[in-house]
Amino acid sequence: MKLILKQAALTFVSFATLYLIVLGVSFAVLPAPAQNGVLDAQAAGGTLYMTSPKYVFLGRGTLSSADRKVIMVGASNIGNGFRATMVQPLMLCSKVSNLGVGGTNISQVNQIIDLVHEVQDGATRKLNTFVIGVWYGMFVDSEVRYNDADRNRGDTDIDIERYRYGFARRTANGSVNVVPARWLDAGVAAIRPILLLEKAARTMRSMADRLTGRSRDHTDAEREAAVMTDKQKQDALVYWLQGMGSNDQISQEQVALLIRTVDRLLNAGEQVVLADLPIPAWHRDASPYYPAYQEALQAIVQQFDGRRAFKFMRMSDLDGNEDYSDEVHAKPHLAKVWSARLVEILNPLVCNGDSERSPIASSGSVVR
Repeated sequence: MKLILKQAALTFVSFATLYLIVLGVSFAVLPAPAQNGVLDAQAAGGTLYMTSPKYVFLGRGTLSSADRKVIMVGASNIGNGFRATMVQPLMLCSKVSNLGVGGTNISQVNQIIDLVHEVQDGATRKLNTFVIGVWYGMFVDSEVRYNDADRNRGDTDIDIERYRYGFARRTANGSVNVVPARWLDAGVAAIRPILLLEKAARTMRSMADRLTGRSRDHTDAEREAAVMTDKQKQDALVYWLQGMGSNDQISQEQVALLIRTVDRLLNAGEQVVLADLPIPAWHRDASPYYPAYQEALQAIVQQFDGRRAFKFMRMSDLDGNEDYSDEVHAKPHLAKVWSARLVEILNPLVCNGDSERSPIASSGSVVR
């Protein structure tokens, strides 16, 4: 028995030593992002988190700081079009985060907002201004959008990250946190060796893809030069016809959820900018979903019109076919226009000196 206990102890010590070594290497190779009150999910590839859903879920602790915050949420086109690196230098009084996640629907937007709230107290939440970027492709039910064979149907990308490392567990009534939000950073530190190994494996796959020409990563220069062929345009329309779960209608459940989301944010003292994200004219005119989307959007705007903390941003004039690298994503030169227009709305809304919104720390002045 003594020999068994001794061997067990030695095994435990060996694993603990190896874990500590890998943990130390992870901090040396990829230090934790600076806790400066901002999170840019579009930069996830250069971090230990690798993907935007993982970065949003595991890195959101930085959003607990007592600063005025602009938090952009939506799909990949909000990450691509409203770039934090373009918006932040133009903001006069707040820190800017981009929590855009590719393939997002309104349900996942709602989840991401909840994740932010989990790490904030009531006073900090009132310093939030959420920019919710929408387009018709986001109004599809989760059971349709997230029906991959390797996940439980309806589980969003955020749900996958909840369960992947045991931070939450699935129940009949939805997810239940296993790790409280106040222990989030400690939990992330504990799994860094796993994240480092995953990062190494992903890096090797990416290198192999580049060598074989299968890489799907594109540079800004490649996006700027992209011109869609007629076949690519037709393939894109077919893709969205297959992905929306209806021939010509958007999900009314998702419309209702967006209304509830905006309403609860406003009632809690937070501010909301609802941005109607444009798509190229060829896609807009050919889509059977666009009229239903515009009708729903008009009804939403009318419902909240006049509320001090709500602003609507329309950019339908930015529909030039040559300004988009595909059916939805703005080219880099257009992203500058998107970002500048957003700032025109944000600065008066966020930096108006309203006494109801707590002043930010001196570090929250112009952030360069």
